[in-house]
Amino acid sequence: MSQSVPREIFLSYAREDTEAAHRFADGLRAFGIEVWLDRSELRGGDAWDATIRKKIRDCALFVPIVSAQTQGRREGYFRREWNLAVERTLDMASGSPFVLPVVIDDTPETGAAVPEPFLRVQWSRVPKGVPTPQFVERIKRLLDPPQESGTTTAKIVAGAAGRSSGKSLKWAAGVILAVLLAAAGWWKFGQRGAVAGPTGRATPVIVLMDTPYPDRVYDPATLKSGGTNADDITELLRDLPVNIVKETTSSLWQREREVIEQNPSLIVMHRSCFFTFPENRTDELYPILDNKLVAFIGYVATVNPNTKFIIYTRHSWEDAAAAAKWRSDAATRYPALAGRIETWRVPLDRATFRNPLTGQELKDSVIRQLGLSH
Repeated sequence: MSQSVPREIFLSYAREDTEAAHRFADGLRAFGIEVWLDRSELRGGDAWDATIRKKIRDCALFVPIVSAQTQGRREGYFRREWNLAVERTLDMASGSPFVLPVVIDDTPETGAAVPEPFLRVQWSRVPKGVPTPQFVERIKRLLDPPQESGTTTAKIVAGAAGRSSGKSLKWAAGVILAVLLAAAGWWKFGQRGAVAGPTGRATPVIVLMDTPYPDRVYDPATLKSGGTNADDITELLRDLPVNIVKETTSSLWQREREVIEQNPSLIVMHRSCFFTFPENRTDELYPILDNKLVAFIGYVATVNPNTKFIIYTRHSWEDAAAAAKWRSDAATRYPALAGRIETWRVPLDRATFRNPLTGQELKDSVIRQLGLSH
């Protein structure tokens, strides 16, 4: 039996950079990349030094986080990890990618307090620990072995999905594809999606995203006819000067590329649009699917500075403070989201967009976000 190819990234950092390191790891894991953090992954009873040595010996890539914090510390366990990584490279063929230094602030490479071999490889700048689409694409390219002639992008993505396990979720492959396309520059905003109207101004595109899963469809009549919340919202917005695109979603949805290519001015999403599981699995799976939603809107916002978002729900965010925290956490992970998300809790006593008051409230939100006049 052939030995499996290592897939895990070892993340090394100073304890002062713990918050940024966890943000960085979460961002990569959202796209199916396996990350090991030298402290949080250790369990009681582990032989600390032996575990660290084994992980560095077995990992696919070693990512040291460089910052003002590491610059200011002449001693620290992270420096032992850095030296162990250098030691492993002595047994590698010249030019083999292994050490990928990441800088999370404005620390310059020149004069950086790092092992000399770190200066011979390409560094990446990941401000505040939020991985960019370009960085994710680079990691995926380094982790994937050369493909045989004729291998399609779809096969590569399928392979990435197959390697995902547990909470990484196989559907992360679709998001990976969107990042690859963004990094390659396959779309040019302003040239597709929005269509010029009679006045010469582009007609805004609204993408409506929701699932036909029975427990997610608000109106009984809509459910009976096989529709979704997006169908009801479409009826609400028909008289607005907009182009409407409906996306039927599920836990396996993988049409990130198609949505971004629409050059949307606004995306209206059900917070549970990716959650197509029985309610008895909510505690187990909802955080993972919510992570997919944040990753999706985060990268849309990163590659398209014009897109805004309305996220609606019936049961999330018990009060305004909870909704504000969710928006703040999303913007911390993806700074491009700051000020571009509106969260809306649909009243339970009129939780259908066919209700005149509920429908008007959503319509007013859309008009406000697009800057349209009544």
